[in-house]
Amino acid sequence: MAPRHTSPIHVLLVPGADGRPFPEDRAEAASRGVVVHEMTLPAITGHPIDARLRYFDAVGADIERRVAAIRSAAPGAQVHAIGRNHGGSLLAHAVARGARVDAMVLPGVIPELSTFRLRSEHPSARAFREALGTPEAVARIAELRPHDLTTSLLTVVHCRILLQVGADDPWLDAASHAVFRVLADSHQVSWHDDDHAMVAPATLAERWAFLAGSV
Repeated sequence: MAPRHTSPIHVLLVPGADGRPFPEDRAEAASRGVVVHEMTLPAITGHPIDARLRYFDAVGADIERRVAAIRSAAPGAQVHAIGRNHGGSLLAHAVARGARVDAMVLPGVIPELSTFRLRSEHPSARAFREALGTPEAVARIAELRPHDLTTSLLTVVHCRILLQVGADDPWLDAASHAVFRVLADSHQVSWHDDDHAMVAPATLAERWAFLAGSV
């Protein structure tokens, strides 16, 4: 289905921590005549807590600059964004900071990363706690809560938002699913037979229809 917008459309793509590219979304964008801006994020290095606090602010500022540059170069354009997995939390943080996007899709995101890292039995969460070492250091995970998706969404009121959840996403536990059910009271949340990559045909079609304003 073709987009309903008559103004130019630009989409910023924010990858997850694994840096997986967006070939499926790029192909969909090309079929719709959408201009794509795909980010490459730096690795997170340093202390597990302090480095992430700096990282979110640095990437958030970068996203703000990129969105502002798109708007400056293409006045009147629709500017949308897709933030996959960890990139979804980064994108939401940037929009909460002031990045002015008209719509964003957050596929495969963990809604509360601080809770996940503190309590989940996922190997990644256990490794995160082990890297911190002491109970006092583990308690500092709470400092990351301001960067949780749920926290960012509390202040995002100026754009349309779609959250896509994969029923077969191994990074999501029962606590994450419960948070999404709560978020569904105030945001558009959809569930898919999909995994962490969130590129199944139905998932892909839905998010591009959403960005086009047709769902």
